[in-house]
Formats: sequence, C-alpha cells, structure tokens
Amino acid sequence: LFMVCLSISFHALSYNFSSGSGDALAYDSMKTAKKENEFERYAANQLTIYRLCSGISTLCAGFALFIGHKLAYGADFIACLIQLGVLRSLIEVYAEVPAQNNESMRRRALFTRLVNSFGESLSFLKNEKKVVFLMFCNSFVGAIDILLLFFLQAKLPNRGIPEYGLGFALLFMEMGGIVGARLILKAKKLTYKQVFGIAAALVLIGVFAEHSKIYILMTLGGFLAAIGDDALQVRTNAILQDKFPSAQRATLTSIESFTFSAIMIWLSPLAGILFTYW
Repeated sequence: LFMVCLSISFHALSYNFSSGSGDALAYDSMKTAKKENEFERYAANQLTIYRLCSGISTLCAGFALFIGHKLAYGADFIACLIQLGVLRSLIEVYAEVPAQNNESMRRRALFTRLVNSFGESLSFLKNEKKVVFLMFCNSFVGAIDILLLFFLQAKLPNRGIPEYGLGFALLFMEMGGIVGARLILKAKKLTYKQVFGIAAALVLIGVFAEHSKIYILMTLGGFLAAIGDDALQVRTNAILQDKFPSAQRATLTSIESFTFSAIMIWLSPLAGILFTYW
C-alpha cells in the first residue's frame, strides 16, 4: 500500500508539472504568432482529446484485466518513452538560462532562476486576489465533478447497472466534458459569473442525481456535471493565461494545478464521510 500511495504522489506531481509547462508553452507560442485570442479554442480541443481518450480507456479496462497488470503498465511505460521523444522536438519560446561554460555554474544559475520564478509567482498572487479567486473557484467545481465520477464508478454497479454497461456509462459521462468544452466556445457573450453559476448548478444536479438510486439518472447527472466542469475549465484557462506574466506563466499554471490537488486532498475524505451517511 505504501508503494501504491507513493506512486500516486509521483503521478500527481507529474500532472502539476506537465499541465503548467504545456499550457505555458502553448500560450507563449500562440502569443509569438499573435494568435493568443485562439487559446480558448486550444484549451477546448485539449480537453476534448483528454476526455475522449479517458472515455475510451474505460472501455479498455476489461482488456487490461485480460492481459494482466504487467503488460498494461508496460504499455504505459512505452507510451511515456514515446512522449519523451516528442518532447525533445519542442523548442522553448524564450531562453531561460544564459549559457555557462562551467557545468556547476550553469546548474546554480538554473536553480537561482527557479527559486526567483517561484518567489515572483507568489508575489504576483499576493497582489492579484482576483486570480487566486478564479483558481479556487475553478478547482473547487472541478474537484467535486471528479469526485462525483469516482463515486459513480463504484456506485453504479450497486444500483443495478449491467456489468457490460458500466464502461459505456463511464464513456457517456466523459463525453459530457467534450460537450461542455465545445459549448463554451459558442457562449462568448456569457460573463464569467454566469458561466460559473451554470457550471456549479450542473455539478450540483449531478450530485443530487447520484442520490436518486436510479442508475440511468445517476449516469445522466455525471454527464451534466462533466459539461459544467469542462466549460468552466476552458473559460478559466483562457482568462488566467491572459493575466499571467510570461516569465511566471508555467509556475503559476502549475500552482493552479496544485490548488486543485490540495482541494482534492481535503474534499476526498469529507466526500467519503458525506456519501457514507447521505
């Protein structure tokens, strides 16, 4: 169990690093090409691909059990090696550290840059309370949606859904995220408060539907919650990337991911207690 928990910690750390670096690199690249106004579409496409792959993976759960955990994790290992190969082809938009002849000096310069970037990011957040508020709102709604989908995966079989239907139900709920990511692109006139209100309402509907004990309604509730979550995620990402300074963009985006992880840490046991007695 200790090793399993340790591996989950490394996975979460990987998520926080990759999300910050990926979004920052994409936004800075689009800004260089003077296409930063299209970042919301980029974020929607990114979430669409993520939800689609995540949904398909649930359908492959039975196949993973069939081939065994060693081959399943081996396939994941090979996929990560391919990702590293792709990453080597990417080019940083801005030079991060001046070239140094001495290797130890280069490492010290890199470490100093990292420390300074983190300090400047915290200073920026201290002065930009609105940015912190947006991070918290988006992460809180997203955490409730993710926890809801986790509980539904465990509870749907107890509510009578056929074994063959569980994978399709999970895929259907993931497709809700795709719908939300595409719909928000058509809702340019909605203010952030309106988007947040609609997203929060959809997630709450999903929570109440989970308590209906009817697996069809429970699945539909998960679908609606995913719509609200991804719609809010796309709009929030676009606003935050526009507000983040380029020099701290990757660090600040990672802090946003960390905010989500921190909220998940506290909400998970609380949700477990709530769902146990309600």
